Amino acid sequence: MVGSGKEHDLVIANGRVIDPETGLDGVRHVGIKGHTIEAISERPLAGKETIDAAGHVVAPGFIDPHCHGANDAFSVKLGLLDGKTTQLDLEMGAWPVDLWYDRLEGRAQSHYGASVGHLNIRDDVFSDFRATTGNLFMEMWKSKGAWSTHKSSSAELERILAKVEEGLKQGGLGVGTPVGYATQGMTAYELNQVWRAAGRHGLFATVHGRFSSFALPTEGMLGHLEAMANAQMHGAGLLIHHYHGQVLDQVEEMARIVDQARANGVKVLLEVYPYTFGSSIMMSDYLHPANYQKNMGHSYQDITLVRTMQPLTQETYEQELTSSPTATILFEHCKEEDMLTALAWPSVCIGSDAIPYIDDKSSHDAEGATTVPYDFPFEAARGHPRGAGTFARVFRTVREQKIMPLGVAVAKTSYLVAKFLEECGVVQMAFKGRIQIGADADLTVFDPATITDNATREQGALPSSGISHVIVNGTPVLRDAKIVEGVYPGRPIRRPVTAH
Repeated sequence: MVGSGKEHDLVIANGRVIDPETGLDGVRHVGIKGHTIEAISERPLAGKETIDAAGHVVAPGFIDPHCHGANDAFSVKLGLLDGKTTQLDLEMGAWPVDLWYDRLEGRAQSHYGASVGHLNIRDDVFSDFRATTGNLFMEMWKSKGAWSTHKSSSAELERILAKVEEGLKQGGLGVGTPVGYATQGMTAYELNQVWRAAGRHGLFATVHGRFSSFALPTEGMLGHLEAMANAQMHGAGLLIHHYHGQVLDQVEEMARIVDQARANGVKVLLEVYPYTFGSSIMMSDYLHPANYQKNMGHSYQDITLVRTMQPLTQETYEQELTSSPTATILFEHCKEEDMLTALAWPSVCIGSDAIPYIDDKSSHDAEGATTVPYDFPFEAARGHPRGAGTFARVFRTVREQKIMPLGVAVAKTSYLVAKFLEECGVVQMAFKGRIQIGADADLTVFDPATITDNATREQGALPSSGISHVIVNGTPVLRDAKIVEGVYPGRPIRRPVTAH
């Protein structure tokens, strides 16, 4: 398609433009006017500003559906350096929803959004905890943990459902239901009724599956099938987060089931990150020895305390579980070959599960901090490397191991999430994840020969390289691989607000 001869605000010239929806894959010039893609041309375009993308891929801006640092400035900055233009917390979600969104208004470098946080609401109902950011991952160290272990009474469930409804009316995108953190407290009925609320609004719910296991009777697949039954029953969409961390050696079987479900009309999407180890908190249900050692095949030494970056022993595990139950840890889960199978499966999207970073002084008690400031040195911040390197790692893996075509990887990092959210009631996403005239001007420009993740276990916040430019809403926020300070073009991804 050829654009007009008029001058555009910004032109991305000479790049290999990949649009997953139409199948476009060729050298083009992209003209941007304001917040919108105005022209895609085989001939040069005139622009007030031109970025030469010769030898680079011009992709739809990467969309991260699983970003617990979506309203944390340091985490967002690392996300931009990894090519993200939209950072959403759909797994844990937000509560109160309006507080989470208000915190970012006018000072967001990327687009942002959140689901309604089921666990956050449980904390509110059971402990009268009052959040100051709306982000449970930043504040759970203050909590008493009843959200994980307390079984709701009929009256409490009514309060939970009323708050879910309130969150949806405040513009929450769906409902985040990470039952895998509350297997001792969340009944199947409570989970089903929360999904009913999502379905009633024509939305979606997300799940961290109830089980992480390759062993009977608690196979990880069972937790995903529970969620799929709830979704189908209530007509809701379903996003299954980091499914490889729950089903382990059954990634192919689970992907085949989901593809069959989609063919039968169930709106379901699997997500993966390109690592064989995760990050969580000490008290996580699935890390208790009875499950982690017996049903996941690991030992205490496969858990690392992020604060010290030392593996645990039985003694230190028991000590930390008592003294710092919400301390951040890294833990091994699936095998490399299973992760690669999940990563390459065409219908599986990418999500980072980025968690806010800490420093070596931090703990999750009244004296500690759960995130580092915006200008904190990258080499000193501690946390899982997926918060800094997930998307670049996908493309490095594609280059080095040839596990899928480049165009498929582009779709998995952008279009699949946008399309799923669009079909589940988030109308703004119809204009994202695509490079087409009229689409939002969210673009990521990278060199396919050099794009690389640099973050490691020991230095989890080292930025990715090989990504030269990131355009958010028509505004460059990463230019020549450097953050553009003082510009905040990010906009809320949010449903219409009908109540406060």
